[in-house]
Amino acid sequence: MRVLAQVVHYPKPEHRDDMIAAMGRLRAASAGVAGLDELGGFEDAEGGRLIAISVWSSAEAMQSGLATLFGAIADVPFDDWERQQYEMVTCPQVA
Repeated sequence: MRVLAQVVHYPKPEHRDDMIAAMGRLRAASAGVAGLDELGGFEDAEGGRLIAISVWSSAEAMQSGLATLFGAIADVPFDDWERQQYEMVTCPQVA
């Protein structure tokens, strides 16, 4: 069963570009990650949010692959760059 992971970031205005660059590093690290069907970063400019999504072939693939992806951004100081804690949800595909 496929799984969607969504992370909503709330970057401080002065770190918006830094966060987008980190999302680019995540995309570069995603090449060849087994079970990763799709990865993308989106912006809600009005709400000042950045939304990262990934679609995985299974929960097991996500658990394994997230370690690789998070390793690519392990040095990102989220506590300094964001105005509030990011939120992550995972959802199994139902239709």
